Amino acid sequence: MVTRISGFSSGLDIDAMVKKLMTAESVPLNKLNQQKQLMEWKRESYREVSTKMVTFLQDKITKLSSSTVMNAQKATVTGNTTAVTAVASSSASGVFEVKVNRLATASSEVSGNWTAEKKSAKTLGELNIATGTYQIGNAQIDLNAGDTIDAFVAKVNNNKTAGVTAIYDPNNGLSLTSKTTGSTALQIDPGITSAFGLVSKPGQDAEAVINGLTVTKSSNTFDINGVALTLNETTPTNGTASRIVVSKDTDKVVEAVQGFVDAYNDVLSSLNSKVSEERYKKYAPLSTEERAAMSDEEAKLWTDKAKSGMLKNDSILQRTISDMRTAMLQGVDIGRTVEVTNADGTKSTVKKPLMLTELGITTGTYQTNGKLQLDTDKLKEALEKDPDIVTNFFSTNYSSSFTDNDYKQSDGLLAKMRKITNVSLQQMAETAGTSQVSKDLTSTFMANSTMGEELTALNRRIGELTSKLNRIETNYYKKFTAMETAINRYNSTSSALAGF
Repeated sequence: MVTRISGFSSGLDIDAMVKKLMTAESVPLNKLNQQKQLMEWKRESYREVSTKMVTFLQDKITKLSSSTVMNAQKATVTGNTTAVTAVASSSASGVFEVKVNRLATASSEVSGNWTAEKKSAKTLGELNIATGTYQIGNAQIDLNAGDTIDAFVAKVNNNKTAGVTAIYDPNNGLSLTSKTTGSTALQIDPGITSAFGLVSKPGQDAEAVINGLTVTKSSNTFDINGVALTLNETTPTNGTASRIVVSKDTDKVVEAVQGFVDAYNDVLSSLNSKVSEERYKKYAPLSTEERAAMSDEEAKLWTDKAKSGMLKNDSILQRTISDMRTAMLQGVDIGRTVEVTNADGTKSTVKKPLMLTELGITTGTYQTNGKLQLDTDKLKEALEKDPDIVTNFFSTNYSSSFTDNDYKQSDGLLAKMRKITNVSLQQMAETAGTSQVSKDLTSTFMANSTMGEELTALNRRIGELTSKLNRIETNYYKKFTAMETAINRYNSTSSALAGF
């Protein structure tokens, strides 16, 4: 280690001189650090786009592919609207006439002969219930003669397997009721039945006449053709039946389409802003010395300019934008054909793809850069004419989007968007090491990417150059130290000669 000596003999500011010399020597290192910073900023910009695309894929495309969204159905009850409640699933279909003959009730065991002696009892032992295991409903419950009656009730109610609700009142006795309805008897240990004087009250199954067919169910809620029916009350004799009509839930379908349009526009806007963002090449990343010479506000303004336009005219993003817009305008081949007249007067049949405009969706003006606009009234009109138009346009061939990433005109819009998004995410992962599944803006980058390998090489060069500069700086101090030592010897010799 070299001892650094200030200019006591020469009177020179050696530290300042070395610093100036090293400033010139450090120019290549500063350029490498700037290059590294720009690459890291570019990777972060890719990650911003990647997380936006993953969100679009997971939160919109995947969810919209579910039949419960695009095939949303509703069940409308007319006639007797109080006897029956109906909820339609996406697979529901049909028209039902329902008359409720009987509601399902639960089986129970209730104290009948509750004597004055039993009213004063506090523990199970006082009711001649010995220590042991007793069946209550579907469970075997351990009881002790010293257990209080209230403790017994708590054991029953807290047992998840028993399927029984227990109620106790000292003046009236015990009630044990099944948590499920139907005619199945409640299984209670004879010892409990005897001790509490329980009397059986059997439950009953529900009975309804649906489109002339008598249906018996253990519960008041059951499914018929994808419709969940809930029986609320019996239909009066000669009373009006409940009429249930299943139809497309237009409002939910329109809401789903609007949600897709909004999400698509958000992604497209982000991509357009990245590829068109201004690049200020005069604003290079600040070095440590340059940053120290600025205020916080000045440094922020400078850095914002330096970080701008990292993905300007980026080929991955431009291709994604082009593919998304093309997919929107391409239409979906659902097998429709039309007859046309050729120039020679002959007739021929050509395909007629289902177009975006048929759903009331347009791409707006040139200035909107491909953003979609939805006319909800036109979409509702289209759904009235063809209830399956949205499903055909969005969901056709969606399952094929998992086998390859080449979209075709026969693919529905969701399949096309999934494939385009997958290609974009894969290219960004290969280039910048971004995640293809994470929505986290702080997710780590993969090292085995093009930019990851370039940064590794840059870090190695920066490390090597830093070591070289340290050696150069040390050599400068060695030379100045030698000079100071020589001057010091000269001064000593001069003083000695002057003494003679």
